[in-house]
Amino acid sequence: MDYNDYHYKQPNHLNHGTSPGRHDWDNSEVTIGTWIVVLLLIAIPLINIIVLLVLAFGDHNVNLKNFAKASLILMVVGFMLALLVSGCSF
Repeated sequence: MDYNDYHYKQPNHLNHGTSPGRHDWDNSEVTIGTWIVVLLLIAIPLINIIVLLVLAFGDHNVNLKNFAKASLILMVVGFMLALLVSGCSF
């Protein structure tokens, strides 16, 4: 029998600077209910930015993190294009 057969948690000093393992739910499937809540919160002005920042940089599901990062990038690109178009109209 090996030490790891008992599923003991190894002390942090044995990791040699590696990051701790991610949770099991980080890679699990996102439910339809979760997507509905996220999409409803993103539909609210100003709240959407806060929700996207929390999802993108918090400890959440990988799929939600990627969705939030992509949405933030598109928001920034859209804002820059809006500034460019409005600046050229004068």
